[in-house]
Amino acid sequence: MKASEFFRTVTTGTDGWGGPLTSSVFEVELVERLRRGPLEGTPDRDAAEGLSTLVHAELEHCGTDSTGQRLDDEEIAVAMRALKALLRRLGIPFNPPFRDFRGFQGYWSAQGMSGGGGWAARRGYLNTLFSPVWLALDELDAANAANLGFRGVDGEPRNIIFASTGFKPEIVMSQVIDGAIEIVEPADTCLVYDRPLGDAGLTWGQLLDWWGERNGMACADGRVVGRSLYERLQASLMSKAERYLFFAYASRYSEAGGMDQPALLPQVYLHYDPLTERQRKALNKPRRLGRERMDFLLLLPGGVRIVIEVDGKHHYAREVPKGSDNWEVAADLYSEMAAEDRALRLKGYEVFRFGGREICDAKDDLSFIRRFFFDLEARFWARPPA
Repeated sequence: MKASEFFRTVTTGTDGWGGPLTSSVFEVELVERLRRGPLEGTPDRDAAEGLSTLVHAELEHCGTDSTGQRLDDEEIAVAMRALKALLRRLGIPFNPPFRDFRGFQGYWSAQGMSGGGGWAARRGYLNTLFSPVWLALDELDAANAANLGFRGVDGEPRNIIFASTGFKPEIVMSQVIDGAIEIVEPADTCLVYDRPLGDAGLTWGQLLDWWGERNGMACADGRVVGRSLYERLQASLMSKAERYLFFAYASRYSEAGGMDQPALLPQVYLHYDPLTERQRKALNKPRRLGRERMDFLLLLPGGVRIVIEVDGKHHYAREVPKGSDNWEVAADLYSEMAAEDRALRLKGYEVFRFGGREICDAKDDLSFIRRFFFDLEARFWARPPA
């Protein structure tokens, strides 16, 4: 995608010979759509190439010869917000210490880049700021061309239904053709992430942006939004072991680059049967689907999807008699679980299991879980160089 594609040509009148007078208008709506998610038919990597070139050129004109500027202060702020969100989806760090032209002018003045030699100093600074971005984009391009890395699940998720609080939601398809869904009752029993996903998967930063907009918190402090989302996700966890694992992973969000971490989604619907198990038994209907929900899901770059399950006794044993504390091994439950895992792997998912007791016994030292996620990152989503 070229920088020029972020503009459209409009006719403003006619010249003295009857010919059209035209001007270029910045496509603010297009750039805002790009900030919220990938554009249809345009990979994020290609959009980042064009938008970063545009932003760099505009900042360079601001710092040297302002007669070449095409954007005003509000438009460059829109472009920079979109570029940061876009690069975050790609896992590329980009955190300039300003948000618009006025901020850039204040920054270069404070950093001693005014006066004699100021133009050269400002150009050098911008090259230092943008060169790592372009290097990382080139690395992504080379990796895609060589088809390197782990091959994940084909296709793009249309709706991610997650953070179920235990009550089965009533779901309707509000627009069948495009797969739009709506939870009608109870409305808050699940969350539905319906923004398009790009090649970079779903990061914590993207999820925060969606949560803030969904709840009217777009202008709130990021820590406030993060705490609100964390508490809502934690409320969906079904056991102490799940809460310990979630806490161990979520500690990564507060580290440097935490916004670029893949979001760990709890209680995600993989299949959906409109009838409950009790309703099927009452109607004498056979079970149509196996495991409906996953304990946790990571959506990683390249279509890689990681399922993480925390197994309690109910995964491999049955309480006998019901209501007592006596359990017996149930071979049928274990076989069903193994069959579901095989089916998921054949579809391209990776499945990892923790024992609930294994986690609870180590609740005072969860470093082994953090090491697991560190090793998982090294295997499946090593980041491009900064």
